[in-house]
Amino acid sequence: MASLTERNIVSGKREALADLISLVDAKDTPLTSMIPKAAKPGNTWFRWQVDSLPSAVVNTTGVVDGTDVNVATDPVNFVKDGATQYRYELSNHIQEFRKTVRVSPLTIDIAVTAGVKDELANNISKGMTMLKRDMERTFASANLPKTDNGSSQGYVSRGLDSWIRPVKTTGGVVGNDNYLDVPTAFLTPSGSCVGNATATVESTTASSTLTELTVQDMLTSIYQQTGQFRSYDAIVGPQLKRQFTNLLYTNRSTGGAESQAQIRTINRDAADASYISSVDIFEGDFGQIRLHPSLFLKNNFCGYVIPMDLIEIRYGGSVAGIKELTDNGGGPARLINAIASLCVKNPLAFGKFDYAS
Repeated sequence: MASLTERNIVSGKREALADLISLVDAKDTPLTSMIPKAAKPGNTWFRWQVDSLPSAVVNTTGVVDGTDVNVATDPVNFVKDGATQYRYELSNHIQEFRKTVRVSPLTIDIAVTAGVKDELANNISKGMTMLKRDMERTFASANLPKTDNGSSQGYVSRGLDSWIRPVKTTGGVVGNDNYLDVPTAFLTPSGSCVGNATATVESTTASSTLTELTVQDMLTSIYQQTGQFRSYDAIVGPQLKRQFTNLLYTNRSTGGAESQAQIRTINRDAADASYISSVDIFEGDFGQIRLHPSLFLKNNFCGYVIPMDLIEIRYGGSVAGIKELTDNGGGPARLINAIASLCVKNPLAFGKFDYAS
C-alpha cells in the first residue's frame, strides 16, 4: 500500500528559523559611565586653571615684637614668586564622535528578518552602543590633543593615559606632546605611576608582577600631593584585576635549592558552599582603591587611579543625538553623534598602573 513519508518530501519544506537573535556582547563602559558629566565647553578649545602652594619651611627666627611689616619684601606672591610659578592653565579640545546607519527600501518593505521587528531601530540601537564604546576607548587612550586642519584631521581630545604622567624626554616633550602640553609642575609624579612599560610611563619598578608594596607606594605618592586619605576608583584591565586578587597569595621563595611553592591560606566556614577568590577593594595606609574592570583600555595590564571629583566629561549638547538624514531613494538614514571632551582638573592627584603584556 502506497504511503507518504517525510523523507519522500523533496521540495516545499518551510525552514525552521527561531524568532530570536542571540548577542552575548554586553561589555560595560565604566569610564564614561562613572565620570561626572559637566556643562558643555565654551569653545572648541577650552581651558581651566590649576594651582599649587609653596613648600612649608621651618621658621627659625620668629617675629621680633613691635616690628612693622616690610611691604616691599615680606608679602608672598602666590602666583609667581621669583622664578617659581604656582598657577598654570590646562586646556583640551573637544572631539566629535559619529556613527551613521541606513536601511534600504527592500529591507523595510520586503525582507522579513527573524528576531527583528524594525531593522532601522535595531541599527540605531547598535549605533548608539558602538558610539559609547568608541568614546570609552578614546577617552581612556593615549591620544594627544589635535586641532582641526580643515581637511584630513579633526579636533581630538587628550585621553586619560596622556593626562596621567606624559613621559618627558630630554627635549621636554612626549613624542608630539608640544601642543597644549601639561606643565612640568603638574605632571603626575613618577612615584604615582608604576609598571614596566617604559615606553609610555616613567617606571619606578622593573617587575611585571604587582605587589602590595607597589600599590602602597603609589597611594603614598598620591597622598604626598593631596594630603588626603580618601577613596579612589580604578579602571583596570582584566589581567591587572587578577593581579590584585593574586595579592592574596604568599610567596615563600622564588629560587634556590630550598624553593617552596606558593602558599595560600583562606579562612571560610566549613558549611559554606561558595568559594570566593576576588579582590574588589584595596585599602592601604593612605587610601582605598575600588577596582572596576574594563575591556576598553589600551591593554589588559594597565589601569588608572581616579579621584572622581577631579575629572569630568564635558558634552556639547545631548550625550548622543540622533538626526534624520535625507532619503534620496536609498532608504532612511540616521546620524548618531556626540561632541565631548575629557577634563582632568589636576593630574597631580591621579595614578597609573602600566604593565606590559
